[in-house]
Amino acid sequence: MKKISLKELTDFPIEYYTGEPHLEIIGNFECVVDGLKSITEYSSDKIKLNIGKRAVTFFGEDLHINSLTPQGAVVQGTILSVEFSDAD
Repeated sequence: MKKISLKELTDFPIEYYTGEPHLEIIGNFECVVDGLKSITEYSSDKIKLNIGKRAVTFFGEDLHINSLTPQGAVVQGTILSVEFSDAD
């Protein structure tokens, strides 16, 4: 029997199955973040999320979290830039 890799079975990125954080940016108005550990900063122009060993910071206008689950969040608003750094 031929071994089939996980990558061959699905179109989803391998990060979905390894527990690594995953970000999907849709235009400049929405970002889906999987692998969320905590929210460390929250305002209408800056949202900072802990995603494990790293933090991701969204800068923009009218930013808000539209959906929040124990596994992830959806950041919406006018996203002007995204910055990655070491987690606090």
